[in-house]
Amino acid sequence: MSRLIRLHVYSGQFAILLPHGCDDEEVYSLDQIKEFETVSPAYKEWLAEVLEKEEDELQIFVKFFKFHKCYDLIPTSAKLVVFDTQLLVKKAFFALVYNGVRAAPLWDSCKQEFVGMLTITDFIKILRMYYRSPSVAMDELEEHKLDTWRRVLKDKKPLIYISPDASLYDAIRMLIHNRIHRLPVIDPDTGNVLYILTHKRILRFLFLYINELPKPSYMHKTLREVRIGSYDNIETATEDTTIILALKKFVERRVSALPIIDAEGRLVDIYAKFDVINLAAEKTYNDLDVSLKKANEHRNEWFEGVYKCKLDETLYAIMEKIVKAEVHRLVVVDEEDKVIGIISLSDLLLYLVLKPCGEDGGTLLDTVTSLRAQDVKQINEALNSSRRTSSTEEVSQTIHEEEEHLEEEATDAKNDGNEEKKIEEEEEEHEEKNDPEVGSSTPTTPVIDPLQSADQTAAAIFREVTVTGGE
Repeated sequence: MSRLIRLHVYSGQFAILLPHGCDDEEVYSLDQIKEFETVSPAYKEWLAEVLEKEEDELQIFVKFFKFHKCYDLIPTSAKLVVFDTQLLVKKAFFALVYNGVRAAPLWDSCKQEFVGMLTITDFIKILRMYYRSPSVAMDELEEHKLDTWRRVLKDKKPLIYISPDASLYDAIRMLIHNRIHRLPVIDPDTGNVLYILTHKRILRFLFLYINELPKPSYMHKTLREVRIGSYDNIETATEDTTIILALKKFVERRVSALPIIDAEGRLVDIYAKFDVINLAAEKTYNDLDVSLKKANEHRNEWFEGVYKCKLDETLYAIMEKIVKAEVHRLVVVDEEDKVIGIISLSDLLLYLVLKPCGEDGGTLLDTVTSLRAQDVKQINEALNSSRRTSSTEEVSQTIHEEEEHLEEEATDAKNDGNEEKKIEEEEEEHEEKNDPEVGSSTPTTPVIDPLQSADQTAAAIFREVTVTGGE
């Protein structure tokens, strides 16, 4: 069986990755994307028989994910967006909006390899770093390239990826242990990114078989009994909370969504990281002092909605709800609709797959299965460490204090003659004025701006890649 991946390459240069021609700009409609290959009833029956022989019911889902490879989750046809690191930051986030994706692999044309992922979190960090006030434009967002931003962020961590032949169990371990939500599947022979794995897709894959598989007894227990999710120090917001404060919470408290509550603590809405991308779509990122209520008036068609659950619902019912709604989390509420917790896809996979193997990172004293609880410990440890150094940002700092701190670091770097920390556009301006031939070794952004207006989309190069192999 072969699978068709349509590759959308966004670059500030022409034909960097695809020298053999390109197609015209076009929209790859959602109805062309097929989720999973049809699973034969015979295979489901065989798999159920194998898993029914498992004496330890806690190992049923563990073995299920060990039986299957990452290749099994690659759609029969799909769209993959790739950004070259020479692309302008602004154009990259417009392209995310246009394609309805949350992240994209980054290709370094000089190194000829994938070097990282661009995510909504990056956009949030950019906005926090450069935002001053509604009256001051963020020129850095307009002028910086992705490569410049990676250097400013000091993002030197190697790309975390997985082979298509690796098991889904290994993929889950990598996603959770590295606290990432997207895992590129890269062909070891060609170096091509074949697909981006997510928690959501992994759980949806399990539900292709869920009715035929033997179910562990805990699937019929209530959320109150299994205690999955976060229930302490839940980060929330009100409709009057400003966008810039919400971004601060996203980054510093390591949360992906903020339940919006009223004066009595009742759930009325939610503001998630993905909602931030609307700022790029609406070009309203220069005013982050507006309220979340106003910000949510401009949501796009990809808004997941506000979905909730209660402690007396069974684990199976909760999993079914999260899969059918295609959301990343459920807000846990009490009988009065007051927010008491959050259960995420990461929490579910941690409980189903890693905890039975003792790889959940918890201790015998832990009574709740939650990545958030573990992250709170890490945050507190980081805060204690940061108080001993002057170079580490403290959570107690205000936005403006943080910006001043970053500016001072940048100034010191320049005075020390550290070339790697100079702003790239200043280097390019100097090269263009004094040595136009330098561009032959490091390509520069072309004059053509395919994203000048809201009606235009990023210049894209398309290639159809056939992926073969698998069962």
